[in-house]
Amino acid sequence: MHFPLKEPVLIFGFAVLIFLLFPILMGKLRIPAIIGPIIAGIIVGPNGLEILERDSTIQLLGTVGLLFIMFIAGLELDLDGFKKYRNRSILFGMLSFLIPLVLGVLIGLWLHLSMLSAILFGSIFSTHTLLGYPAISRLGVAKNQAVTTAVGGTLLTDSLALLFLAVITGASEGHLTVGFFVYLIVATALFAVVVLFLTPYLTKWFFKRSNNEGTTEFNFVLAILFVAGAISLFVGLEPIIGAFLAGLALNRYIYDHGPLMNRIRFTANALFIPFFLLSVGMLMDLGVLISSPKTLLTIALITIVAIGSKLLASWVTSKVYGYSKTERNVIFGLSTTHAAATLAITLVGYEFGLFDQQIINAVIIVILVTCILGPYLCEKYGRN
Repeated sequence: MHFPLKEPVLIFGFAVLIFLLFPILMGKLRIPAIIGPIIAGIIVGPNGLEILERDSTIQLLGTVGLLFIMFIAGLELDLDGFKKYRNRSILFGMLSFLIPLVLGVLIGLWLHLSMLSAILFGSIFSTHTLLGYPAISRLGVAKNQAVTTAVGGTLLTDSLALLFLAVITGASEGHLTVGFFVYLIVATALFAVVVLFLTPYLTKWFFKRSNNEGTTEFNFVLAILFVAGAISLFVGLEPIIGAFLAGLALNRYIYDHGPLMNRIRFTANALFIPFFLLSVGMLMDLGVLISSPKTLLTIALITIVAIGSKLLASWVTSKVYGYSKTERNVIFGLSTTHAAATLAITLVGYEFGLFDQQIINAVIIVILVTCILGPYLCEKYGRN
């Protein structure tokens, strides 16, 4: 047998064994099960034992897992609570975007990045991925006001960060014209209107004619999810925005404890989300930590800023609206995880020559640390 594994059956079979055994091991160690695939990815990935490669198959299944996370977050968002407390989501979203952005720009300038690179670097800290949301959903507290605040704020935070990415990459290519801004604004607005207003009518019409056929309805939901993600790419946004909007559009048509919702959760949690976690772990290179004292200092500083800025945003929001310490920690747990959008911005910045390898390494460390910290906090304080 040759390593890394190349045969698709061996790759898939080995991954499924990881998804079975590592959560059990984490349970024995009293560590949240969701962290298991991340640690497994570090061990078996290209920077570990080199049993698995982070090839196109792993990346594809991982991307599907991420889209499922955002889609389910949109499906389970308490829309009535969000409408009632939307100002809380807006405040948290703005704080969670602006505080990390400002601190990130200052760190970028300290690292001698250009102003354009520093702004893009700051937007890395602004994003977050709802990696701890599956734990919140499983514990049955998705309708809590604090959770609604965090999830609603995520849409605003990630949308602003990804719009910054589109603008800065346009500037680096010399395309920053009035026409560019008009296209971006109009296309984004049209996309949101189509997904949020056309999809419900289409869903209502389809469900009336589906005769409650489980497979047909499930495939329809998948089609909505991935078509919305695909269209968002053409608009110039990341697919995670389309997935979240698709979840919002279907929110009132898929019952929380109905058979269709159970199928969606089962498919996501049993297969695709673990693949996403595994792919995140594979990015980690522990050798980076000991490469040089300067690198270690940079990584430590970036990690502190990434975590501390989200903690500050959570603390201010909790103080303003009187959330308990437990609720504050849940908001922090949901918003501190840097993964998909962070990685997307970093890789695009690297491709355009705005970031160097040192930045890439530091961001991957941040992804690892926060992907362990966020789910842990959500599991612990969500249970409380």
